Amino acid sequence: MARVALSALFAVAIIIAATLTVMAWQRRRESAGFTAIAALAGGATWWSLCTTVPLFSHDRTLVMVANSLLYPGVFLVVAGWWATARALTNRFWRLDRRSLLLLSIEPALCTIAILTNPWHHLFIDHLRPTVIDGAWAAVFGPLFWLHTIYSYVLVLYSAVSIFRTYVRQTGRYRGYLVAVLAILPAVLINVGGILAGGHIIDVTACGFALSAPTMYWVTHRSTPSLAPVVHREVFQNMMDPVVVLGPNGNLVEANPAATALLARLGVPAADLGRLLADVPTRFGGDHVLRDVRGSGLDFSVRVSLLLGPRGEYAGAILVAHDITEQLRVNEQLRAQLTTIEALRASLAEQAARDYLTGLYNRRHLMDELSKALDRGTGFTFVLLDIDFFKQINDRHGHNAGDDVLVHLATRLAGSLRPGDVAARYGGEEFALLLHGVAGAEAAAWMDGVRAAVAAEPIDVDGVPIAVSFSAGVADSAGHQCPIALIADADQALYSAKANGRNRVEPASGRGRLAPAG
Repeated sequence: MARVALSALFAVAIIIAATLTVMAWQRRRESAGFTAIAALAGGATWWSLCTTVPLFSHDRTLVMVANSLLYPGVFLVVAGWWATARALTNRFWRLDRRSLLLLSIEPALCTIAILTNPWHHLFIDHLRPTVIDGAWAAVFGPLFWLHTIYSYVLVLYSAVSIFRTYVRQTGRYRGYLVAVLAILPAVLINVGGILAGGHIIDVTACGFALSAPTMYWVTHRSTPSLAPVVHREVFQNMMDPVVVLGPNGNLVEANPAATALLARLGVPAADLGRLLADVPTRFGGDHVLRDVRGSGLDFSVRVSLLLGPRGEYAGAILVAHDITEQLRVNEQLRAQLTTIEALRASLAEQAARDYLTGLYNRRHLMDELSKALDRGTGFTFVLLDIDFFKQINDRHGHNAGDDVLVHLATRLAGSLRPGDVAARYGGEEFALLLHGVAGAEAAAWMDGVRAAVAAEPIDVDGVPIAVSFSAGVADSAGHQCPIALIADADQALYSAKANGRNRVEPASGRGRLAPAG
């Protein structure tokens, strides 16, 4: 009679657990909790099937094999309970590879112990007849007790985590407490069966199988199952326009903000495809639409793809954000930065210029000389000084002297090639940096400029003023220091003045260019 009653109990448990396994597996995409329930119920189904073998067979070998084969079901029940707890306490939880690896360690060790049990009997010591019509039951060894301790630690940890969540939620989700209570019968049955020491058939699998519907209900009623309602509320109340497109680009749904925007733009739902022609809706990412339909509005559109069960394209969710003001501010900032950069460049240029003549100043000249020497491409440096400039100031006044300086600076700058440098060295002295020109060639060219200046008096307020200058020319060859190069040109200039002024003197002293006639 007891054998028949237990057989009926196991049959009911197997049917319930197997049914729940299928139901939960079909809903696995809705929540990780359903996947966990499928594992728990599937494990209980297998565990129950293996446990029924002693009820129908007195073959010790077959019963020992059945007792060994039931443990994959035990592993699934324990791991499924842990995963269910994780899913209930964290709706965003998903089983990662690290957790899966850690969960696999103990089952792998147990499997090795069970496979090698015939040689050491440390997991299952032996079989003994029970009070239920002599059906065989296992008497366990020390390795089984280690496995049991591990399993109960994991089950207890999971139950505590669920109960703590229930407490933190101030009792709002009674299903959490029900989940903890539902597992207690199975635990108590298991403890009783273990302590019986092999005198009765273990019906723990039935306890887990019969508690599985409660766990399924808790998962169904838990926070993750409320997600569709929450998502609907969020969708309807979002300030940004949101539209859902089908696989053919047709409008499936739009939130009130999107509906209002389409009405504002005068776009019927049927014309939405043309409005989004510039948005690649089959590729996720962010895209910008400028001046939509001439409205002056700019939008940033984020595209999130919807995929079917086999990963095929099933549509897209588009979230638009009005960035009109943001772009306007950004454009103003760019314009301001451009202006600031132009002012900075202008100030830098002004800082490098002589305020009177507009030529570069002495500081900039020194920088250019240093760079030219570092490049080592060869150039000529010219230092020139206006002859008898003090007499011009004394006779015609300082304003006239300034006019002479400006006029000569203009003549010098206009005579240079692009890339050459003209600078006011100081007072009535000027300096020229002539790139790619050797000393002798530069001296000849400089003498031509000197002759042209001397031949054409400068008109200052209707008064012609004769102006001439003396110059010293120094080739950069053999020089590594700007100071030494300037010193050579200065010495040549001194020689030009000492030799009668209005002349160009090379620093080498190998030739002197004096005015013709």
